[in-house]
Amino acid sequence: MQDWETGEIPEDLMIEIAARLPAKSVMRFKCISKFWSSLPLSTHFCNRFLTYQSQQPRFYMSLVHRLENTKSLLLSSTCPCPSSSLEFHQDLTIGGGMVGNLLRVLHGFICFTVKSEARIYNPSTRQLVILPCIQESFVKGYPHYFSLYFICHDPVSDQYKLLCVITALFSRQGLDEQEKEELASVPETISEHWVFVLEAGGSWKRVAEDFRTPHHPSRQQVTMNNVLYYMAFTDSSQTCVLVSFDIRSEELSMIKLPPPPGKRLALINYGGKVAVFDFSLLKENGLVDLWVVEHWRNKEWSRKTLFLQPCQMHLVTHCFFTAKGTTLKGQVLLVPQYLIPPFYFLCYDFQLNHLKKVEISGIPDHWFTMDSFFKSFDVEFMDPTENVKYLES
Repeated sequence: MQDWETGEIPEDLMIEIAARLPAKSVMRFKCISKFWSSLPLSTHFCNRFLTYQSQQPRFYMSLVHRLENTKSLLLSSTCPCPSSSLEFHQDLTIGGGMVGNLLRVLHGFICFTVKSEARIYNPSTRQLVILPCIQESFVKGYPHYFSLYFICHDPVSDQYKLLCVITALFSRQGLDEQEKEELASVPETISEHWVFVLEAGGSWKRVAEDFRTPHHPSRQQVTMNNVLYYMAFTDSSQTCVLVSFDIRSEELSMIKLPPPPGKRLALINYGGKVAVFDFSLLKENGLVDLWVVEHWRNKEWSRKTLFLQPCQMHLVTHCFFTAKGTTLKGQVLLVPQYLIPPFYFLCYDFQLNHLKKVEISGIPDHWFTMDSFFKSFDVEFMDPTENVKYLES
């Protein structure tokens, strides 16, 4: 009662009011008082803020200039449903030199790589976190290795984590018999797993050291029920597997994909279950296979086969596509493999067995005419979440 008599608003009520504001307003009001400046650091407020957010989902697109990174761009577009067309606009909150490839999005955060370094960007707060390099990796001592990053969240401890898989491949092609014999004891694939917890004083730590199946991960990632899933290959014969990473315990497990897996695969969330979308024959005869994991420990899969309607075959016969996850309604996003005009996406609805074409505008013309050697691009769909949480590292 005394607070009201002196004209002060109780702090709990202020938090509820602030949690209903747009992210840009919360960040703008940081200069008003210590209370407002402390909000992005408050776990309680950030969690309350997420419960009230119901913005439209967004598409993000990175255009990366491989030789001059300052010319790289980050584009974004709101995504109503999506509609039959989307217009991209340049995100001016981040400089071109900060933009990288291999986009991943989670809870309002964008994770990408620049020259093998992991970076996390929050479009709402404009915070950019550049993670340190992994210095103690054994695999990095080999001449040919690469690093792939996955961002995930542990809801129990409310921790954001970055999983890094470092892999070195040793090809036997081109070697004579004596050289092959000398290298017989050297495995064809070596991999390590590292985790960085995004908190004050965070650092990289090696995990799952007793996991004895080295593998080469693909970019496909799905997170559900506190488990991160990604596809991988275990050897030169391209044995395809599905790997699970328990975000809380940081343990790994693996199951093989049903044979024979196709060459164009995607990992998706299918009705709350992890599934592999095989669209290898989509361009040729309109066939897609959906392999759903029914029971992980028993390695049980179910299969659903669909044929595209003949009247829609013209949408897929002119180019190859890459699958980029699913929308909030469970539609698979198919993105052309190459950046050529007119640029468009396809949304595939399993329930209706129907393709929807989404025309894309707003991409600067010179990116279409640029030689493919100098450019790369990536597209990701972000859920309708704004996040004002301040990430520490």
